[in-house]
Amino acid sequence: MSAIIIARGISYAFANGRELFSDLSFSLDTGLSALVGPNGVGKTSLAKVLAGELEPTGGYVQRHNRVALFAQRQAPEAVTVANFLSFHSEWSVHTERLLHNIDRDALCDTLSGGQWMRVRLARALGSAFLILDEPTNDLDREGRDAVISFLHHHRAGALLISHDRECLQLCEDVFELSNRGLARFGGGWSAYMGARQQERERLANALERTKRERDAMLAHRREQLAKQDKRNRHGAAAAKRGGAPKILLGARKGRAQATSAKLDAETLQKSQQAVRDAHEALSELKIDPVMYADLMGRDIAAQRLVAEAHQFNIRLQDWIYVRDLDFTWRGNVRVAVRGENGSGKSTLIKALLGGPFAIRGTFRRGELHALYLDQQCAVLDDDVSVLDNVRAASSAAESELRSGLARFLFAKETVFQKARELSGGERLRAALACGCLASHKPELLLLDEPTNNLDLMNIEFLEQVVSEFRGALIVVSHDERFLDRCGITQELVLPRRSP
Repeated sequence: MSAIIIARGISYAFANGRELFSDLSFSLDTGLSALVGPNGVGKTSLAKVLAGELEPTGGYVQRHNRVALFAQRQAPEAVTVANFLSFHSEWSVHTERLLHNIDRDALCDTLSGGQWMRVRLARALGSAFLILDEPTNDLDREGRDAVISFLHHHRAGALLISHDRECLQLCEDVFELSNRGLARFGGGWSAYMGARQQERERLANALERTKRERDAMLAHRREQLAKQDKRNRHGAAAAKRGGAPKILLGARKGRAQATSAKLDAETLQKSQQAVRDAHEALSELKIDPVMYADLMGRDIAAQRLVAEAHQFNIRLQDWIYVRDLDFTWRGNVRVAVRGENGSGKSTLIKALLGGPFAIRGTFRRGELHALYLDQQCAVLDDDVSVLDNVRAASSAAESELRSGLARFLFAKETVFQKARELSGGERLRAALACGCLASHKPELLLLDEPTNNLDLMNIEFLEQVVSEFRGALIVVSHDERFLDRCGITQELVLPRRSP
């Protein structure tokens, strides 16, 4: 396959001199490739450079076909769907699938987040090389299937920036951007994951080796100092028995102390170097810092009420559910709430939190301590630090809170970051810390599309936390792999709306 995009030694730095990436050389062809890496590493900026929306600060990009960038976010316009799509000339079965059940006369700024994403995708699909930045965010199952089907059949080439593992499985090559540069992995997603695991094991072994060397050096230092101290005492005792002059004894003592100080400095320097090596090996572990938390909520009794509804509906402008809802949830249930975009999933979650809605039928909520995490982690106060957010929910001492925050990967000075300065993954971990370190441990965990905008590391982090959570769980998610790892025991499927 001939190259469509060729990058030669490209770099990009901000006006303040902060460099995102440097000297990257690679090519992209008509296949499907993935670009992955932690949030904030520069994936979106690299995409803009490749598409010509940003000029590189070094190197150059050659394009042998039209390159279109599908941005992760775009404000909806106050025009009808039909008018918005009038600029789109290449219609296909994939376009129609994306637009299924969307009113063409509806204004774009009245659509749900998932509906607006599908309309944008429908206009973007065509014969250009596509750079897709998180195209499945906010999409329901039907929308995700449409994107996956498109990726299967698109022949003009595409670069997928995504943390959606279902989509990533389709990619032939994986490019990983990190603070160490850009690495290319052939053989698809499975081969990349295998190489990633091997690298993790290699770096973990290197870290353990340097820790053992450091500990051995510190033990040797203690042993040598003890021997030197013993020699000093023996020398002083012998000198006194021999009646040596005080001035000579003082000189001997000074030399002994100097020898001890030199020995101490040399061994300490070596042990500190070993510590630095250990930290360097740890920093190389650019994927998956692992945290095991044992603070994961509180069990509830098997018959204790979580929520119950009979012939239940919620009125906004109209009754939002096509059919009234009936369900009873008790004990440590794990419920997935499913439904297409606009079916009322998030509204139901807000009702479970006590939202003051107009309703019909009966609806009861259990008296449980709940932790609610939406995509924005709105539980956080953006104007205060991570530590102050946690302190507001807990009466524990600061030392205990900082120890707990370290388990959520907030160590040392990072606890003083203001919440508004955090990345998506950091916000998630801070919100989890607020709940799990609170004086009242959560008995109910409510998650509304929690994996949107998270990188792979933080998705795996969240999967681990949810798997260990001991209370009830109610989750809205279109990420099937995430749901598989949540241990779902029940489903509530909201009824479909007519076109």
